Amino acid sequence: MVNENNAAQTYQYQHSLHRKTRTALVTTALALIAEKGLSQTNMIEIADRARVSRASLYNHFRDKNEVFLAVVELEIERIFALAMREREVSARLHILSREISSHRALATALTKDPATIAALLERHDGEIWSKIYQGLAAVTSSDSMGTALVLRWIIGQVFIPLSPEHSVAQSARISRAIS
Repeated sequence: MVNENNAAQTYQYQHSLHRKTRTALVTTALALIAEKGLSQTNMIEIADRARVSRASLYNHFRDKNEVFLAVVELEIERIFALAMREREVSARLHILSREISSHRALATALTKDPATIAALLERHDGEIWSKIYQGLAAVTSSDSMGTALVLRWIIGQVFIPLSPEHSVAQSARISRAIS
């Protein structure tokens, strides 16, 4: 019984350490992308700035593309969690709009790596797009047509961010259109 408890505690500790290391790597990568863009960020710099060994970095991620996808996934989860705190659909849409329009890493990546961002947004397949679509469906409580409208509206803001005033106005307008 004692050995089973020790094994369970060891596993929990290792799992917690794994999660903390991965989070440190992803948040560091996000900061570097915001600072320098995706193409100017490299794996060695991510590991060094996160204060993680390079071997540990490569245990978590095969290459920079995997790190970038983890950053995108983390940001999707963060933004949808913020939006879901609100009760009204228009307030939820405003949060999505505000976060996309003012996202520092996204703005830097668009300036320094526009082809990479365009290629990512061109594809509408894969796990990340599924998460985006499911998140938008939850945020809007809308049918597929309403969710598709919101998706297009959000993608537009990636390339042409809205001012805070326009964000509020358009969020209200989109909310009314999909209800």
